[in-house]
Amino acid sequence: MFPILGILALGAACYLAFKYGGFDEKAAAAAFVIATLVSRLVQQNYSHTETGVLAVDFVLLGGLLVLALKSDRFWPMYAAAFQFVGSLVHVASMAEQGAYAWAYAVGLVFWSYPVMFALMAGTWLEARHRRLSDY
Repeated sequence: MFPILGILALGAACYLAFKYGGFDEKAAAAAFVIATLVSRLVQQNYSHTETGVLAVDFVLLGGLLVLALKSDRFWPMYAAAFQFVGSLVHVASMAEQGAYAWAYAVGLVFWSYPVMFALMAGTWLEARHRRLSDY
């Protein structure tokens, strides 16, 4: 169920970004798609810290930080902050030695949604700004 919701949310965010967004929104959407595909290739079973997914998440965090620093919009800061918190789930998993696979996986998935919602909100605001500036 959750993978279907994640794919639907990613699809909606990317559709909106590519149809209505500017360069920042399209770049973030492309990064999200690439990160999702690579994460699917490198993930295992969450019985230990997923180093491949950790690397993907930190690369995405770096990209969002660069976007936030160069962009004239606010949403990349929120997306980077949510991605940072999601990346901290990996760090927390390194301290836990018990059977935590479910909590670890849910923590990673949970923080991916606010990142995508930040992109959707940013796309909506960008499209609205362009529409209002046409008048």
